[in-house]
Amino acid sequence: MEAISFLPKYINIRGVQISQTLIASTIGTVIFVVFIVIYAVIKRKRPHNTWVNLIDMWVEWIMKFFQDIWWENIPFSLIKIVVFIFLYILRSNIWWLMGDLFVLVTPSFEWFFRPVSTDLFFNLTLAVVCVVGSIVFGFKRNGIHYIEKYIGYKGIGIVPKVNSIGTFIGKIFDIIVGLFIGIIEFVWELARMLSLSLRLFWNILAGMVLLGLIVTATMKFIKIPALLPLLVVFFELFVGFLQAFVFSMLVLVYFKMAGESHHE
Repeated sequence: MEAISFLPKYINIRGVQISQTLIASTIGTVIFVVFIVIYAVIKRKRPHNTWVNLIDMWVEWIMKFFQDIWWENIPFSLIKIVVFIFLYILRSNIWWLMGDLFVLVTPSFEWFFRPVSTDLFFNLTLAVVCVVGSIVFGFKRNGIHYIEKYIGYKGIGIVPKVNSIGTFIGKIFDIIVGLFIGIIEFVWELARMLSLSLRLFWNILAGMVLLGLIVTATMKFIKIPALLPLLVVFFELFVGFLQAFVFSMLVLVYFKMAGESHHE
């Protein structure tokens, strides 16, 4: 089995370089859109269809679950964004698993398919958008004074009032500490971006490698690649769901932390 690169391959299509992950993501998106269209048509014609009702119940349960984590009066638009992120990553991970099975059956398909969650640039872009979005939400929720979280020009409140030389010196120290903490907060935001992207990247990439190794080994030594690969598929399906849940949960937590004022 060929070693899996950490970076996706690029395919030349009529002079345009297109990555494997873009191809896989586009195909997965088209299939997902078709699924949504079928769902919408069935729901309009047969609103009490069992399949439609199960999907509605599942989506409503997910939205209520994320909503219950928040404080009261959570913006419903934010819940929809978090649920969208969850469903998008989950759809990508499920499509990744299906695509990997195609690759194992037809190795040449590997040149045209690679799960988008194993593209570190995609994960980092998604993480940056989510973390920056939480910062913007923090400003919207707390006003311009939210900038004090990153630029602590007022200090941290060790010396609330200056009325002597001693308190003046203490206030300078207070401001220095506040500025230092602001730098730590800024670095922490960068760490969140890396944490979100790398967690998703490594788990999905490891699952892709594990599935390939086990199927290849069973085909070579056992000649009946059935039970063990099937167990791995179910395990990786669980991992895909878990990673989508963890990513969206952390995004919601970051928004929650940004929305809560840190000022007295």
